[in-house]
Amino acid sequence: MHANRLLPLLLSLTVVLPAPGRAATELRAGVARVDITPASSMPMYGYANRKCGVSNGTNDPLFAKVLVLESGGSRVALVTSDLGSLVSEALRRDVAEKLDIPVLLLSASHTHSAPSFLPFGSAPATGAQASAYLGELEGRIFGAIAEASRSMFPARLGIGKGSLQLGYNRLLLRDDGRARALFDNLDRVPYGPVDPEVVLLRVEDASGTPRALLVHYAMHAVVLGSTSCVYSADYPGVTQRAVEQALPGTQVMFVQGGAGDINPLFQGRSGRQTEDIAQMDTIGQLLAAEVLRANTRVRPLAPVTSPIVVRSEVVPFRERWDKDKTIDVGLTTLLIGRELAIAATPGEPMHRLQRTWKEQAEVPVPLFWGYTWSAGGTWPGYLPDLRSAAYGGYGADASTRIEIGAGEAIMLRHLTHLYDLLGMWKPAPGRP
Repeated sequence: MHANRLLPLLLSLTVVLPAPGRAATELRAGVARVDITPASSMPMYGYANRKCGVSNGTNDPLFAKVLVLESGGSRVALVTSDLGSLVSEALRRDVAEKLDIPVLLLSASHTHSAPSFLPFGSAPATGAQASAYLGELEGRIFGAIAEASRSMFPARLGIGKGSLQLGYNRLLLRDDGRARALFDNLDRVPYGPVDPEVVLLRVEDASGTPRALLVHYAMHAVVLGSTSCVYSADYPGVTQRAVEQALPGTQVMFVQGGAGDINPLFQGRSGRQTEDIAQMDTIGQLLAAEVLRANTRVRPLAPVTSPIVVRSEVVPFRERWDKDKTIDVGLTTLLIGRELAIAATPGEPMHRLQRTWKEQAEVPVPLFWGYTWSAGGTWPGYLPDLRSAAYGGYGADASTRIEIGAGEAIMLRHLTHLYDLLGMWKPAPGRP
């Protein structure tokens, strides 16, 4: 990366401040969900070698789930979805203008058993069917956000952590000194490195009843392979349903982390639907069991009595292979209270970028939200760390298009914004 590209040009900056005349208040939250399963058969997301064509049924429904948070007059809407990717400038605009929620995070679990309705990047949907589904999706999610914002309750937050290696690093070094992807690992060899941590963000009402549980984990949602053409939320759907069954009244929301180089150890590759779905159920139940264990160890965060503050920007990067082109990447850094910070990043970041945020963010609870579109710009595809970009492989040099070093530059922006939100950048030098 050129020296003058280390701090990319700032295109836009948003600060969420309390509404005039409103004092800082306690945290309030609202939750809602909506079914987003297509009513008709559509092309399937991912897998260029998909063997069964368009969708031929539904194994389990797809959902979008909403958590709206408000403190001190500032509001944000957090949306998780059982989709491969989700980009919507129209939805971001409508939520800001019609619901007075200026910050929207659209997070996708990256299931490959969802419909394909957006082209690569964030260009408008192409074709009547894709456009119709996108419009329907935007309407349903908007309705869910509106519902959540109408049913706000006093809330408090808690954090729980667990650890379980259910995935492997698919970028393996070969004899020629270069890395290539191992997509199928039927022997379940736990190749590393990975980030096995499971992080829970629990939202309780004033009585202490859990109302929402956000589950953060970093692993591709590709247990079902290219021979499957049924709609499915893949293992995140199994986990969410199992935990909701065990915790009635709690909305469980899956947040994908830095999963760009991490595949699941359990893989449905037999081509026999029943057997392959059984693999998906097994790994989803294993993660659910760890979530429930971690949920028993949730510790409360300090009460949030100050506004939620945010920095959002769109950063231009050069294309890696065609340097005359640029890729605009929207980033959002969010601070809730003094303990919880979220780095929302679109595309498919690799796990080392997640570790960078967790190791360097100076807050007790740093959450890295990959696959999350928020501030505008495009869907940048794979975001490799420098080491992965150097050794190559799928998503590291093959099938990636963003310039070398973009991943680290993105993390630098998030960290710079976080220190700003914490009030650590002073207008004059400090004491010697």
